[in-house]
Amino acid sequence: MHKLSCVILLVIPLILGAQMDAPLQNGAVNDSLSLIREAEVESEYRFNNRDTLLQVAEKLDIQDIKAWKAALGLEPGNEVLDGTTLSKLGITPYRAVLAKQTVEFGFNELSTITEIAHSLNIPPKKLRSLLGNEDPLDNSWDNQSIQALGIKPETVLEVKKAFSKDIVLYGLSVTIVGMLVVFSALLITSIIISQLVHLSREGKGNKTLELDSNKNLKKAPKDLSRNVIVAAITALYLHDLELEEKRKMVLTFRRTPANQWRASGILSMPNREFIPLRRNK
Repeated sequence: MHKLSCVILLVIPLILGAQMDAPLQNGAVNDSLSLIREAEVESEYRFNNRDTLLQVAEKLDIQDIKAWKAALGLEPGNEVLDGTTLSKLGITPYRAVLAKQTVEFGFNELSTITEIAHSLNIPPKKLRSLLGNEDPLDNSWDNQSIQALGIKPETVLEVKKAFSKDIVLYGLSVTIVGMLVVFSALLITSIIISQLVHLSREGKGNKTLELDSNKNLKKAPKDLSRNVIVAAITALYLHDLELEEKRKMVLTFRRTPANQWRASGILSMPNREFIPLRRNK
């Protein structure tokens, strides 16, 4: 038991060390990529961090220097910074190139597909399709930068121009598909609702009571309690008594209509005694 505990104590630091090494390795990879891009930028644009801000702007052919300075996080209207070197400002050459791309394209090569789609007002699925990923269910590109995908910002700009030419056709196709889906759903819903009346109701069971001519129980559901049966028969009996009382009241107040012409033939009229008949004359 003592040996086992010693082994566990020795293994735990190794596991923790392995977990600490993983982020360090990822950081080392990112640093290596940054160093490679820094070397590529210096060899391509012929400047380094010892050049001033104005010199770098000239070599990068920056048209809007204020917007470029704002993208670098500097004060756009501060002209004193123009003669300051990149090293003093804490700006690397690669960061200067990224700021140039942001000013020109609205994004840079470190922007993800989702960020670029939001910036260019293009649906992410459509942007992935135009860039070469034709699988609409593949979302692996959404959180990757175009640098990792090997796509240049100029390529994205060309794709954006092609999309702008076909945007009317794309919007029309999306509208037609949406309308077809909505009308199909409404049609299916109406058909289902119309067929609900034909569903069988036999599973609900028959809950009616049957009585014979003498008001005796003839048939009742098996799952119905005796108290419910007694209450139903009592209510029916009281209802019959109420109807019988109403019939008696109607017969009591009903009178036979009198016919005066018939009554005059039965009663003896006084005129017959005082006025003799003309026939006798």
